[in-house]
Amino acid sequence: MFAITFYSYKGGVGRTMALVNAAAELTRRGRKVLIVDFDLEAPGVSTYTEFSQSEYQPGLVEYISEYMSTYVAPRVSDFIIECSIKSQEQVFPIWVFPAGNRDKTYSARLSAIDWQGLYEFQSGYLLFEDFRQQLKEDARGFDYILIDSRTGHTDVGGICTRQLADAVVLMFFPNLQNITGLQSIVEEIRLDKSRRSKDIGLLFCPSNVPDLDDELDILKTMLDLSKDRLGYDDSNLSIEHYGSLFLVDQSIFVIDRPKTKLASQYRALVDSVVQLNIEDGDGAMFYLRKVRRNIEYRSQDPGLRIDYEIPLSEMLSALDRIGRIHKTNGKVSWELAAVYRALGNFTSEFEALSAAIDADYDVPKARLRRAFNLLSQSKPNEARQDLLQVLGSRETTAIDLTSAIQVLKSIDDKWSEIVEEAPALEELSSKDLGAVADVLMSDVNGLRIAYRLIEKVIRNRIDGEDNDTFDNDLVLILIGTGHFEEAMLSARRSREEILEDSDIQVVFNYAMAEWGYRKSPSKDMFARVRELEGMFGGSEDANFMQCMALTAAVLDEVSFALETLERAKRSIGPGRIFSCWQYLYVGKNIMRKDIEEMQSAFKGGNISPPFLERKLSLTRTN
Repeated sequence: MFAITFYSYKGGVGRTMALVNAAAELTRRGRKVLIVDFDLEAPGVSTYTEFSQSEYQPGLVEYISEYMSTYVAPRVSDFIIECSIKSQEQVFPIWVFPAGNRDKTYSARLSAIDWQGLYEFQSGYLLFEDFRQQLKEDARGFDYILIDSRTGHTDVGGICTRQLADAVVLMFFPNLQNITGLQSIVEEIRLDKSRRSKDIGLLFCPSNVPDLDDELDILKTMLDLSKDRLGYDDSNLSIEHYGSLFLVDQSIFVIDRPKTKLASQYRALVDSVVQLNIEDGDGAMFYLRKVRRNIEYRSQDPGLRIDYEIPLSEMLSALDRIGRIHKTNGKVSWELAAVYRALGNFTSEFEALSAAIDADYDVPKARLRRAFNLLSQSKPNEARQDLLQVLGSRETTAIDLTSAIQVLKSIDDKWSEIVEEAPALEELSSKDLGAVADVLMSDVNGLRIAYRLIEKVIRNRIDGEDNDTFDNDLVLILIGTGHFEEAMLSARRSREEILEDSDIQVVFNYAMAEWGYRKSPSKDMFARVRELEGMFGGSEDANFMQCMALTAAVLDEVSFALETLERAKRSIGPGRIFSCWQYLYVGKNIMRKDIEEMQSAFKGGNISPPFLERKLSLTRTN
């Protein structure tokens, strides 16, 4: 339960209307909302058609009067009236605790309440503590209590803004009278908050703001003054003056006129209210994302000043509370895990990920993340179990599948046998199959699986569909597994036609396949590669220069080959690179090692790449 008081120092700012619209919007979003009309001198909630049935029902005046007569707190549930609102043909329940029975005796009964005596002699403070507790324990399970408070400095105002509230929405017209009046109220809330175990959130909402050109900065000056006097930073909240006869009719704009600017501003107010409430799933998500941003910004620049920086003890307490409240909310648990990961708290991250999995939230991704977590705690066997689940799920995305494969490679020597039987492979699109195949092409043991995936893509392709990339991958796999003749035949052209081709990649791969097939390089084919390099220019790509160095070495241009290898070494960047020395995708360290091996081989007169000795089966294992 989260209680929000709507308060204004002066009337005429649309406080009750804002509260009613906020209550309706929260209800429309699926929250259980109770409105408490604490504006006892001028009750307004019951004047709305949706809540009119509460006008002549006993409420706060009767509740307090009965307590003062009996010294026993009445049952709160006896005073709560169920009403309803209708939105898009759906009817939602909403509840009201009215100010009181508005018959002819209402004013007299209200005047008979001695507020000072209630607090000094009849434990009034405990009465309203019990009032709040009863609301919290009510069987209807209210998510939000919205309290409409009296204007000005009153005894009731203190009850609403300090004792009952978790947050206060302070609405004011931006003029000196309203700002000055609010200043002492805000100070009282902040001083009282400092003596309590709970913080009271404050939302400042200029209201009935003129929607006019501010060419003389009159409005800007007053808004700047309000920030200075009331002590708040820039606020996106503002309810502008809205000219419409629907206001006379007291329409609930978020329900009756949801596309208007006024309705949009009320929804923004609700968003801000929800963001203060970590008991709400959306509020918890907002808080967690704010924490994560702060951590990330601070990690980038330790000296950076962060707005709304959260003290560590407060943060850890809030995170623990979010974990307990939202343990069945997979989305919140996932975000909570990300925060704990950013904090380096792997134990709590594991617990949050487990909660996300139990809640059936994006299970393959959560299991993959938990596998990383377990590896960081030196628990490879437990990590392996999660990875097997990722590979076994038909809901696993290509990105998560490639990550799982790479992690499994690092902890299980039989990874390829597991991957080959993975159900996750069966649900991927052609594009995704190609991406997974590229990852598999980084290891000799993965080439057979990559071949099966690429062959499936090519076999199922639609006429006219561009699959040049897959055709090229197939050639790379055939060469890398020692199936040189098949690689040459896959070109579906004669040798003479290849020699006339202007695609340097096609010609180079054919030359390498022919080298493997004939056991020696054909200089005319490599000469064509060299010719194409001269015709179309080179590239600073490390793989391209490595291929050109090998070409030069075949053509006995050893000095140029060694020079090109040095350039290739300097061009190695992050990420995977295809190495023509192994016919595999490799990381930058392996690529550097391959180039150094090539340099030694060229200097020693041996230019034969080691992959030429491979002969791997492409048949699926059983």
